[in-house]
Amino acid sequence: MSRQLDFVTVDVFTQTRYKGNPLGIVHVPKSVSLSQEEKQAIAREFNLSESTFVHARDDDGEALSWTVDIFMVSKELPFAGHPTIGTACHLLSKIALERGLNEGEIEAQFKLKAGLVALRFDVGKRVARAAIPHDVYAWPIDDLLKSQPRLADANESSRISHEKEFPVVSIVKGMSFVLIELKDEKTLELVATTADNCSVGELDEGWSPSFVGTYFYVRSKDAVAGTRVLRTRMIEGTLEDPATGSAASDLAAYLSLVDSKPGQTLRYEITQGVEMGRRSEIVVEVIMDDDGKIATVFLEGSAVPVMGGRLTI
Repeated sequence: MSRQLDFVTVDVFTQTRYKGNPLGIVHVPKSVSLSQEEKQAIAREFNLSESTFVHARDDDGEALSWTVDIFMVSKELPFAGHPTIGTACHLLSKIALERGLNEGEIEAQFKLKAGLVALRFDVGKRVARAAIPHDVYAWPIDDLLKSQPRLADANESSRISHEKEFPVVSIVKGMSFVLIELKDEKTLELVATTADNCSVGELDEGWSPSFVGTYFYVRSKDAVAGTRVLRTRMIEGTLEDPATGSAASDLAAYLSLVDSKPGQTLRYEITQGVEMGRRSEIVVEVIMDDDGKIATVFLEGSAVPVMGGRLTI
């Protein structure tokens, strides 16, 4: 017997439809049980960078709480930023409407494979803020330019000068990114998708990643009040992602570890997806403890609804 499920799509890290990063959100009621294979098939049908499966609310006392599964077209992920923010904006906007709220904040939580994620939604601004699970580790990688021929050619002809070694950083187990700093936005334009994925080799025990992306970044002139401004692009083989909250959190955490003071709070404004015509605005705040270690990572952004309907399984 076929079953039908409600779904919506939203564009994340933007308040403009058809910008930002699209996300599919599927509602799974208590009366329906979906297998991993069915979730994977649905995600493959959406053919978006990620889709989420929101299980019926399982409130713990007064807390608003949902179990959320995140799938790419080929695998499940323990955590991803734009699915977390997009799903939070969608669900908590509905809660605000049910409660007749036009301002104020709503607190909630998601149970992800990576752990519990605390959420706060600003009703008036329609912005969600998520406390990201983190346990940051970094390793070096050599010769990334082999997978970026245009950068390699520019480096060989001395049009750009580039390092030969880059950090590989994991924000949570199973989500790692190679972080490549480039000189300016003209150099950033040379980045391209590639069939030659970079290989990170073996990482530390227990941190063999299920996902490795390549995150290119340029430091822009800092905004007022010390906010650090970055332009980025995320490449995973033949695909480019218009907004990658996990990579943005990863990068902000790494930069904070190498360039911060104990007890400092650092704010990053990250623009991604410009070259794709899907400009995305991502905010990350990193709070350092008194020992100079990361205490908290907050990811912040908005989302706008695009379409909705029912799917059959």
